[in-house]
Amino acid sequence: MRGDHDGRLVEHHRLGFGGGLMMGGVVSRGVRLGMWIGSATAAIFGSFAFVAAAMWLGEGLPGEAVACLVRGIVFVAGSLGVGVLVGAAVGVALALSPGCLASRAPLRGLLAGSVAGTVYLGEPIVIAVATNNGYGPMLLALLFTPIASAVAAAHSGDILGRTHYHPWLAGERCPKRGSA
Repeated sequence: MRGDHDGRLVEHHRLGFGGGLMMGGVVSRGVRLGMWIGSATAAIFGSFAFVAAAMWLGEGLPGEAVACLVRGIVFVAGSLGVGVLVGAAVGVALALSPGCLASRAPLRGLLAGSVAGTVYLGEPIVIAVATNNGYGPMLLALLFTPIASAVAAAHSGDILGRTHYHPWLAGERCPKRGSA
């Protein structure tokens, strides 16, 4: 409570957005995590497509090989794009969250996980485009959604800059073993 110029008591609410942290740093750490999330699915689905392209090329069907190669490129580029969007959305949500929410780990993790899970639902769309609506790969991509949510929730403190358990999120190099 603080008084104004007339002597009346006026309650001033201080919205501690993100604990006073710089928004750009939080978003860049979120994008770093999003690239890791996106690279996991890009590696899985992209490797399947590239192995299939090599198989078709070995069979002497270059047209099918080119089609699989294009699918692989769509898998990789789309998954990395979804990962960047996931990380940026989580970073913005955490940066704009009130201080009372950002300072409590369970609430911060719930916010990060729910935002990541919602935005990560773009991954099955990427898979549907690349596989011409193949149900199996789309369901597999849907199964990765809770994993992406859990990873974002577990790293929410590092994204916001409140904890430093993972120095790679802050852009720091991990120290080598034996060096002090």
